[in-house]
Amino acid sequence: MSDVIEAMRARRRTAQVERDAIQPLLDEAFDYAIPYRRSTRRTGKGEKRVDRVFDQTAVVSAFRFAGKLQQDLVPTGQEFYTLEPGPIGKRITAQDGSTDNLTQQLSDIGETTHALFDDGEWDQAFLEMALDLSAGTGAMLILEGDDRRPARFISVAIDEVLLEGGPYNDITGIFWSRKWSLRSVMETWPDARLGPELSQLLKSKPETEIEVNQDTVWDPKARRWILTVWTDKAKEPIHESKTVACPWLTPRYFRVPGETYGRGPVMLAMPTIKTLNTAQRLTLQAAAIAMMGIYTAVDDGVFNPDLAAVEPGIFWKVARNGGTLGPSVQRLQDPRLDLSNIVLNELRMGVQAAMMDQSLPADGAAVRSATEILERVKRLASDHLGAFGRLVREIIVPAVQRVMEIAANKMLIQNAPPIDQLLVKIRVTSPIAAAREAERVQKIIQWLEMIIALLQDNAGRVGHIENALLQVGRAMGVPEELLVTETQREKMDQDDATAAAAAAVVGAADGGMPA
Repeated sequence: MSDVIEAMRARRRTAQVERDAIQPLLDEAFDYAIPYRRSTRRTGKGEKRVDRVFDQTAVVSAFRFAGKLQQDLVPTGQEFYTLEPGPIGKRITAQDGSTDNLTQQLSDIGETTHALFDDGEWDQAFLEMALDLSAGTGAMLILEGDDRRPARFISVAIDEVLLEGGPYNDITGIFWSRKWSLRSVMETWPDARLGPELSQLLKSKPETEIEVNQDTVWDPKARRWILTVWTDKAKEPIHESKTVACPWLTPRYFRVPGETYGRGPVMLAMPTIKTLNTAQRLTLQAAAIAMMGIYTAVDDGVFNPDLAAVEPGIFWKVARNGGTLGPSVQRLQDPRLDLSNIVLNELRMGVQAAMMDQSLPADGAAVRSATEILERVKRLASDHLGAFGRLVREIIVPAVQRVMEIAANKMLIQNAPPIDQLLVKIRVTSPIAAAREAERVQKIIQWLEMIIALLQDNAGRVGHIENALLQVGRAMGVPEELLVTETQREKMDQDDATAAAAAAVVGAADGGMPA
């Protein structure tokens, strides 16, 4: 094997140790909350996934969490980010008066990249990734496609991926293994170097499946992400490539210090989920016993329980039905399972609260006041804000950087500017970001209303009203083409001045005419 493959093997082993430590927690999440996200790699296709689930609250809440996260962070059919000059970019362009030009260029780039997201595949892949994210960590692969679909979005089960932690609590290695047919390998990487053995197998049996490893690692010297595709069936890597932006999204909801993988609302709610599941299982078992019953039989050599079918219209042969010794067969007293201290509805609401399921109480639940429901909805509406910074840093920013790189490679844009928040920054305009901006925008509006009310026509001597309103518009996500630029305002001022001068000339001419 080549040195490159051996290096990947060593890093994989280290990542596997990290994965083995978190695997029991992931298994619980797969068992009770997201059973349909477990990979078929180990279990095979067609496996029953809900044999251990007796209450569906966690399963339903996981789907609702994923849908709500998508609606709040990357709403379908809406622009969820804008590109703007950063503080240094503004100062540099202000010196030569090209601020408006840079803003418009970034707006055009943002409009083009938004079109690559708006094809349905991104929405589907994000929802599946968000289901895994409910357990703590998600994974999505963004690949360069063809001219018809420039960017391809693939949701990858976290069960198939190994992660390597970096020095800044980030991810510096993503290792993905799955079985591919040789035909699919050649379709994905036309320049793949299969070697003599696999090349011969490709000609004779192209549908033969092999284990393909796709390892993406960060090279700090080259400052590039290096993709190495290899298999045990070949001595050299099948394919190698480099990209500026990471082709993977590996978001983590919360993170325990020292751990690479994240922990999500499912793990937070797991004690209540397991308690609810056990309580529901015991309730169903008690109901089954109450319906079918448990019977005691005297060992008199007459009654044979193995031959006694429990169904209507059946006669059992017994030694006696009464007498001093009692009947040969008698029903045992039904068990009394007292669940008064384990209120299932309260447990369900606890699971829903932990997983940010904002559905209202069931009709049969205890009556709750409108004020209580309103406060609960308001509280749950801000739950994502705690993880907002990590979600932006590990989903939106890398996704936009990757799509911009693909757009530049496809000649859809001239270049892909680096998003460093200094020269060029990304402003998130999704609903969850609007909630964060609401307080800041409200303060600006209140200040403008105050100075206008107090100073009226002289309000412009205290605040830049036009610039403040433009900043409010951008914070609210108003499209850049609807905002008046500095150049346009100067032209308006010139037109107004020209019109006023013309009116003055006409007025002077009218005043000089004889009555």
